[in-house]
Amino acid sequence: MENNVKAKRRVIAILSTVIALCVIIGIVLLILHIRNNTDGRSLVGTDTTENYLNQQQSSETEAETEASKPEFEISEAGVLTAYNGDNETVVIPDNVISIGADAFGSSPRADAITTVRLGKSVEDIDVQAFVSLTKLENVEVLDENTYYKFIDGILFKNDNTVFFYMPGIADDQHSIISVFFDKVSDNIDYSGNALLVSGSVVAEIEIGYLPSTVKDFVQEKYYLCCKAISGKNQKVEFDTPIYHHRTQDGNYVDGGIYIFEAENGVVVSNIASDTGYGKTWILSQSGVGEVEIKAPFYTDREIGVEIRDGLWYDYNYSVILFYRGDDNTIKYLRFPDKFMVISDRYGSMSKYCTGMNEFAKEIGSVEIVNGEVIYNCEERFTVEEDAVGQYIKDSFDPDIYGYPTLEQLLAHNAEIYEPAK
Repeated sequence: MENNVKAKRRVIAILSTVIALCVIIGIVLLILHIRNNTDGRSLVGTDTTENYLNQQQSSETEAETEASKPEFEISEAGVLTAYNGDNETVVIPDNVISIGADAFGSSPRADAITTVRLGKSVEDIDVQAFVSLTKLENVEVLDENTYYKFIDGILFKNDNTVFFYMPGIADDQHSIISVFFDKVSDNIDYSGNALLVSGSVVAEIEIGYLPSTVKDFVQEKYYLCCKAISGKNQKVEFDTPIYHHRTQDGNYVDGGIYIFEAENGVVVSNIASDTGYGKTWILSQSGVGEVEIKAPFYTDREIGVEIRDGLWYDYNYSVILFYRGDDNTIKYLRFPDKFMVISDRYGSMSKYCTGMNEFAKEIGSVEIVNGEVIYNCEERFTVEEDAVGQYIKDSFDPDIYGYPTLEQLLAHNAEIYEPAK
């Protein structure tokens, strides 16, 4: 009996020892684990420790590098290559002679910079210097600086070779060219080559004096010859330069060019007249897409209807216009030529409409893929759903069309003409 008791006590002692050892080992491992995740001096988990240390050192190095960046990075030649500060007003140091391309893009608050104050020594500014400053409102020029001046939202180079527009000066209603006539021309006396800069867009132009013989019907003293447009790292050069001047009523003569910049591209439209026909180039990071809208009149083939002897009109020819959407991307509007609202030429809206359910227009987004324009339709409208339907109803005249009701006219048209698609 006594032997059994001793045996049990021995077993209990052994178990207690084992449990104590397990607890001690657990505590040791816990301590090692904690040390491994704090200072990396663990005897186990070497790979994990090294990774942790590398991450810590990398983060510290990046922080030190960021902290060590100077506010202004200026080359030995006096070129400002980067502004790394976060001020809304940037004062350019006096030792800066020129400002490089996208010099403010490295600022963590580039989109908040509203004012740049030029130092007295700034002689030259790259055309892409301000491209990241989407909220720039003012460029202050010291009196000692004899190279630049700022007037009414535009930075002039004093030799009249470069004009920088502040963001918003050129918009959907006032293209780069019209801004020149509205805000630049009265402040210069110059003829020769120049650059108009707005955002990433650069228009290469030639400025010339108009002869005095046309002063009675021309509003401006200058004409412009647009030779090339750059934007989004692309460039379009015109085979035949596009000339511009304006009459007393503000209309362009001998052509015109409309330019706007969106998030995904720059649209350049060369509209030869008020007919809506011409070429459009879309410049994007992936290439340049080109669209040509030709006048739908033919003497060499029979298509549509014959409106005069030997002259045929393709009334369903698609016209495409481009505009900037509310989301700041390029949008398109497509509609049949017969529904173009230019004084309802030839009375085509009612004359060739085949019914209120006929296709009237579509709108959508645009993208450029390998130089090809891709149209993504987002919404389509019938004649009834579009404003053209109301126009047809309001302008219908039984005496002109020879039918007592519009419904009868449209039923007749449906038997003769092809509906738009």
